[in-house]
Amino acid sequence: MKLPIIGLVIALLLSSCTYLKYASIQSEYARIQNAEPGQLNLKHMIDKETYFVIGKTVKGACRCVNLQMAVSAYSDKFKRNERVDTMYFASYETHFGLNLPEGDYDLLVFADKNENKIFEKTEIVGRQSIALNNAAAPENVLNHVEVKLEESISVDWAESIPFPKVNEPQKSLFYPGGTLRSLDDLIFDKGVVTLGMYDPASFLEKAPTMFYALEEDLSFKIPVVFVHGINGSPREFESMVDSLDRRKYKPWFFYYPSGGDLEQLAELFYNVFISGEVIPLNRQPMIIVAHSMGGLVVREAMNRYEGNERENKVRLLVTIASPFGGHAAAASGEKHGLIVLPAWRDLNPDSRFIKQLYRKKLPDFVTHQLIYAYRNPDTFKFGENSDGVVSLSSQLYPKAQQQAAQQFGYDSSHAGILKNQEMINRLMAQFNQVKNIFPDPHIKLLAEGGFNTNLSNDYSPVTQHVIRSAGKYLVLLVNGVIEPVHEDLEHFKRAVEGKTAPVNDVEREFIIFMKEHHEMIERVLDNNSVTH
Repeated sequence: MKLPIIGLVIALLLSSCTYLKYASIQSEYARIQNAEPGQLNLKHMIDKETYFVIGKTVKGACRCVNLQMAVSAYSDKFKRNERVDTMYFASYETHFGLNLPEGDYDLLVFADKNENKIFEKTEIVGRQSIALNNAAAPENVLNHVEVKLEESISVDWAESIPFPKVNEPQKSLFYPGGTLRSLDDLIFDKGVVTLGMYDPASFLEKAPTMFYALEEDLSFKIPVVFVHGINGSPREFESMVDSLDRRKYKPWFFYYPSGGDLEQLAELFYNVFISGEVIPLNRQPMIIVAHSMGGLVVREAMNRYEGNERENKVRLLVTIASPFGGHAAAASGEKHGLIVLPAWRDLNPDSRFIKQLYRKKLPDFVTHQLIYAYRNPDTFKFGENSDGVVSLSSQLYPKAQQQAAQQFGYDSSHAGILKNQEMINRLMAQFNQVKNIFPDPHIKLLAEGGFNTNLSNDYSPVTQHVIRSAGKYLVLLVNGVIEPVHEDLEHFKRAVEGKTAPVNDVEREFIIFMKEHHEMIERVLDNNSVTH
């Protein structure tokens, strides 16, 4: 079968300035590795395997509240105490991520105790050893790495690390440092996106968390996770985000190096979003919207469901213009490219990835809406019907159709469909079919917010956030106007009533708040017609 248009696309790609530039850069990485090998250089070589490490700092003796922190990975494989990767974050008991080649590593956690914007060797508060190999992490993702924070740890060979010269991102009470962003943030610029295709290690140095949000977390909102395709970014979903009812839904984004290995990315997606270990939703449902290749990453992540109660439940999966049958251009790129992106190998229609993608059915609780596009904007049209990028036969791959609850097609191009208002309106209607664990009257109360009052520093930042965002709701809960919808709220109610011991700062401090602000409490109860 002839594919002249695909051949043209590949010819243009392989001769493009960007492609040739990164082919040259990769060649230089290889030259350096031969002359002066190092793990830091090795992780930038796209033809070498790397591992994602997902870890968490655990509270210990260190008084690390509100301190800037960093975790660094050191290797002795090629050079003594070579620092291979560092992630910076703004609070303890948070998750971190590292990108590392195979080998043994010493992880050091620093806390800037003297606040001089330098992580010094006297400020090491955590240490952990890890081994990265196929036996320890067969999917190239090492999870459950915990580093306990101590008051001080002595490491003679440690170096001082200055703060990175970047604009300080908004701090978050619940997410890893750097997670809260706006869609016009520089990390979503085209230059960073391109790094994600051709130099994933450099991409991860600029966008290390891969999980991003637009607002601080509120548990009563259903998360909608947007997943871009190859050479894409969260900005592509701006029209959908603008149409989202932000009183009910919170947009999250999986922003990943799109030239990477799709199985590895799927494993990472499962660990971060679905496993319930990094982001526990406490029975709150999840919605996923994936465009193009992002649909393949998410579909493979679905194969990793284990069926346990801890896992988050994806109630609605929407895939848009996804090449479920692979892409013929990827096979040509794999065969003729100066450099071969791992994603191309997986997108090859004959690859093991495509052949095994449907080895498991979707869980019964997942509703899959398959959306396809069929407008080809090219002046000269060759070969089979497509949206200008992905053929209809791949978008409507039979095995994908068999597992989809519904299919909808739109006269849009591959990128244009993300701005198709008819499609977006249908999407929003589908979102409304996903049942929140909070009843509608509760959501209405929560959307009204909490108490807009000045609180002293005796209240923790998390408690202040809770009081300002949901304080009125909690007053009604404690006074029996509304019933708790899950176990955490049941315990909160009983703790504030004095029927059980408080187990966290929010419970302890809300008891104090109700005593200190009795008049405000009375007004809330009066406005809700409560006899007390």
